[in-house]
Amino acid sequence: MGTTASEHTKSLSDERKDLLSSIKAVIFDWGGVLIENPTEGILRYCREVLGIGAGCMLAAYRKLMPYFQEGRITEEEFWKGVRRRTGAKRQMPESLWLAAFEKSYVEKKDVFAVAVELYERGYRTGILSNTEKPARPFMNREPYWIFDPIVLSWEAGAAKPQHRIFEVLIETLTMSPAEILLIDDVAANITVAGELGLQGLLFTDAESLRASLADLLR
Repeated sequence: MGTTASEHTKSLSDERKDLLSSIKAVIFDWGGVLIENPTEGILRYCREVLGIGAGCMLAAYRKLMPYFQEGRITEEEFWKGVRRRTGAKRQMPESLWLAAFEKSYVEKKDVFAVAVELYERGYRTGILSNTEKPARPFMNREPYWIFDPIVLSWEAGAAKPQHRIFEVLIETLTMSPAEILLIDDVAANITVAGELGLQGLLFTDAESLRASLADLLR
C-alpha cells in the first residue's frame, strides 16, 4: 500500500527536522543575503566616477573580477586593467571600490535579526562570501561581532562555487560538514556545498528564512 501525498510531505518534513537537529553552525552569504546585492550600485558609481559607458565597465568587470575576488590581483591592478580596457582617464579616490561599496551598502536588518537569534541560542554564526579586500572594513562594524568565522574569497584564494572555499570553511570551523548549514542566494553554491557534505538553504527572503529555521529558533 503506497504512501499518501500528506504522508510523504510529513516524511520529508521529519527528515528536514532530523538534519537540522545536527546543526552547530549557521553560515551566511553576504551580498544578497545579509546585505542587498551591491554589484549594480558599485558598477554604476564606478562608471560615473570614471566617465565610461555601462557596456565598457561591465565587460572589464566580468574579465577582471574573478582575479580580484580571489586575491590574485590588488585593487590597484584591478583599476589599471579597467583603465586599459576602457580608456578611462579621470582621477579616482584612493579606494574607488571602497567608496562605491559605501554608496551601495544596505543591510538587511531582518536577516541580521535572525542571525542574532541563532547566536543567542548557542549556534555558531559565520559568513562565507565572494568578497574583495577593500570591502573588508565593513565587517568591522558593530552588527558583525556575532560572526566567527568570516571566510572571504580574497583570503581563501578561491571563490564560490569552487570547492576550495568550502573546504577552507570546514577546516576553519573544525566541524563535521553535516553540522554546518549554509544560507546562500545562489543555487549553484548550495549544490557544491552539498557535494562536500554541508547542509544548504537557498535564501529568498527573511520571512521564508525564519520559517525554514523555526526549529532552530525555538
